[in-house]
Amino acid sequence: MGKIRVLIVDDSPFSRKVMAGTLDQTVFEVCGFAENGWEAVEKFKLLCPDVVTMDMNLPDMDGLVCSREILSIDSNAKIVMASAMRDDSLISRGYSIGVQAFLQKPIKAPELLDTLRQVCLNNRSNQEWQEKYLQYFISSLQQNLLQMAGLESDVSTSPDSQPKFTARGIAIILGITGKQTGRIILNATEQTAQKLTQRILDGAAVDEEDVLNSIAEVANIIGGHSVSVINNIYRGVELRLTPPGIMCGNSIDIINPKLSSFNVIAETEIGTLNLNIGFAGGK
Repeated sequence: MGKIRVLIVDDSPFSRKVMAGTLDQTVFEVCGFAENGWEAVEKFKLLCPDVVTMDMNLPDMDGLVCSREILSIDSNAKIVMASAMRDDSLISRGYSIGVQAFLQKPIKAPELLDTLRQVCLNNRSNQEWQEKYLQYFISSLQQNLLQMAGLESDVSTSPDSQPKFTARGIAIILGITGKQTGRIILNATEQTAQKLTQRILDGAAVDEEDVLNSIAEVANIIGGHSVSVINNIYRGVELRLTPPGIMCGNSIDIINPKLSSFNVIAETEIGTLNLNIGFAGGK
């Protein structure tokens, strides 16, 4: 098998040199460098690398904008953010557009190599752990709807291969970080979200802020319980969740990056809730 080709995007000559030195004499090879965002886009078109390392602060655009441009060219592009910045908001925004992993400078050589391997060297065994993890999210969804709101639910699940997920009403997005990465979207109409909030609060009157806060907390609890079970069963995985991001609107298009994604539909007496789960490392 040939070398895995890496495009390094960074405006710092020192960072480019350090990263290239780390990748030298490994299964990876540097196929090119880019000092700014538009150069990165053109180099990506020309070189077709297997993976891109992306700095956050570029002279002409930030790394997320550049990543979005690259993913508009190839939705299967593998992008690893390598930046001095690594806050929860950045990670959540990155996963929502398709960035697959985050590294914080100064990057240790084993961490860089392990992350690139995880992103690039995927095989069918990934699908097996993804499907196993999915079951914990489904179980958490049903259990928490019952415990928090007294709602029984009938659940159906299907793969989601669409380039984007369209949410309607209220969408809560959480990133999954750790040895495996991905993201969760909990979506409900405003009417269903309001009814769910009232059930949780025992029929009390609720305003818009109550509804948004409650749905965000429901998503956080469903995700938190799921990753806790996974961490207890699969030692060393160390999954974590980023803080929830809230989006509202009649039609919210959320890019489906290169993830193995699943749609989980929960039918309840107050309406439908949709849990969209995506894991990195899919086919």
